[in-house]
Amino acid sequence: MDFFSPPPTPPNSGNPGTFNDDADAFLGWFPAFVAELNALLPYLTGAGFGDGTAAAPGLVWKGDPDTGLFRPGSNALGIAAGGILRLTVSALALTSTVPLRAPLGTAAAPGISFETDPNTGIRSDGADVLHFITGGATRGFFSTTHFQSTLPAVVPVGAAATPALTFAGDLDTGIFRAAADLLGIATGGEERFRIGSGRAASLVPFSVPDGTPTFPGLTFNGEVGSNTGFFLAAENELGVSCQGTERARFTPSGMQLQGLMTGTAVTQSDLDTTPGRLLKVGDYGLGGTARPIPGNDADQIGATGFYQVTSATLNRPAGMSVGTLQHIQHGANRAVQIAYPQTASDTGRWCRSKDTTWGDWFLTYDQRNIVGAVSWASGFPRGGIIEKGETAGAEYVRFADGTQLCRLVQTGVPGPATPHGPLYRTEWQTVTLPVEFASGALNGHCVTGGCRGGSVISLLGRPGASNVAAYMLLAPTSYASTQVVDLLVTGRWR
Repeated sequence: MDFFSPPPTPPNSGNPGTFNDDADAFLGWFPAFVAELNALLPYLTGAGFGDGTAAAPGLVWKGDPDTGLFRPGSNALGIAAGGILRLTVSALALTSTVPLRAPLGTAAAPGISFETDPNTGIRSDGADVLHFITGGATRGFFSTTHFQSTLPAVVPVGAAATPALTFAGDLDTGIFRAAADLLGIATGGEERFRIGSGRAASLVPFSVPDGTPTFPGLTFNGEVGSNTGFFLAAENELGVSCQGTERARFTPSGMQLQGLMTGTAVTQSDLDTTPGRLLKVGDYGLGGTARPIPGNDADQIGATGFYQVTSATLNRPAGMSVGTLQHIQHGANRAVQIAYPQTASDTGRWCRSKDTTWGDWFLTYDQRNIVGAVSWASGFPRGGIIEKGETAGAEYVRFADGTQLCRLVQTGVPGPATPHGPLYRTEWQTVTLPVEFASGALNGHCVTGGCRGGSVISLLGRPGASNVAAYMLLAPTSYASTQVVDLLVTGRWR
C-alpha cells in the first residue's frame, strides 16, 4: 500500500548536468510529503482514524475517496462503496444492504455452511435449484416449480381446526391425525373426510370421477374387473354400466335403457314420429329394408327416411321404374329427395327439392348416362351430356349445350385439275351429313378439312342445307388423281 506520493529522483552531485533540475523537483515534492506524513501521524501514534461517514469514510483509498471504512456508531464498523453504506459489522450482527453472494458449493462442502459443521448447509446447482444439505447429502431442494424432500416429512398431530399439514392463506384446511391409524381431512376448520385402516368415510357429500362405461367412477370392491358401477354419462345424466357396457341412463327427463326394450318408450310403427320415443331397427328404413311410400305417392312423404319406389309410385322420376328413395325433411315446407334406380334399364340417380311445392326431377350424371341421346326442354338439358353416333364413313358428336361436330371421310374425290387463275380447282362437291345442323346466321355450320397423302391441296368449304356440306379442292398445280378427303363440320344442333 502506498501512503505517500512517489518521490522524484533526488539531486546527485555526481550528475552536475541534472543536479539543479533534480533539486528543484525534490524541493517541490517535499512539502506534499510533509503534509501526507502529518496526516498519517495520528494513526502511527495510536490516535486513531476519524469516524468518517458513508459519503466520506475515515479510511479510504487515494483514488476512490468515497469507498472505504467508517464508524457508524459505537462498536460498529461500516463499509461504504460509492458513498453508500453497503455492510455493517456490529457486536451482534452482520448487516448487508446489497445481496450477499456465496460460492455454489457441493453436497460435501455447501456454499453456505457452519464453522463446526462444514458439510451441513445450503448450496446451489447453478440451475435455479436450492439444495439443503446435512451430513454431506442433499435432504431436500427447492426449484422454480416445487419443493422435494428426500426424507420422510414428520409433522405435528394437528386437529380439525388447526391441521398439521395446511396451506398458506388457508390455515384451517388440510390434513391431521384424527386418532391412531386414522387420517382426517379438514376444510374450514371442520373434519370432512376420514380414512381408516379398513374403510373411508365422508362427512359431507362425496364426489367421484366421471368415469366411463368401461371404468365407472363409482364401482365395488368385489367387482374384479372394476367395470360394473355408475358413471357420469353427461351433465345431469347418470349411466349404469354392467361388465363395461352401458345398460341404462338416468336423465332429468327420465330413464333410457341401452338393452332390448319394448313398450311405449319405443316407436309404435315404422313411421312413428312421437317425440321422446326410441327408434327401432327398421324404422324409416334404417337398419332394415326400405319402407313403402305412404299412399304410394312420393309427394306425400313427410318423414326423413328411406322408401321403396315401384313402377306404380306417383311422382317418381320419369326415367325410373324400381328403386329406393331417400327423403330428408327440413322444416314443414322444405325437403330434398334422392332416388336411386335398382334395375339395369335405369340409367342414373335423380334428385329434386321442395320449397312449399316440389320442383322437377333432375338426373345426376355418372359413367352410366354421361353418353346418351341429348335433348333440351324448358331451359335445361334433359338427356345425356354427350351423344355419339356413327355411319359408314361418318361420325358425329352432340353436346348438351347445343354444340355439334361431324367428321366424314370421302374417297374417290376428283383432284383439282380445272384452271382457276394461278390455281387449279374442282367443282363444288356436296355430301349428305349423318345428322342435321340448326340453320340461321349464328347457328350455321362451318366446313373445314383437307386431303390425305401429304399433298399441297387446300379445301374450301361452305355450308349447304341443314344436313348438307359443300367443299372445293384448290392447288397450285393440277392433280388428275382422285383424293381421300377428311371433312370436319362444326355447328349447332339447336
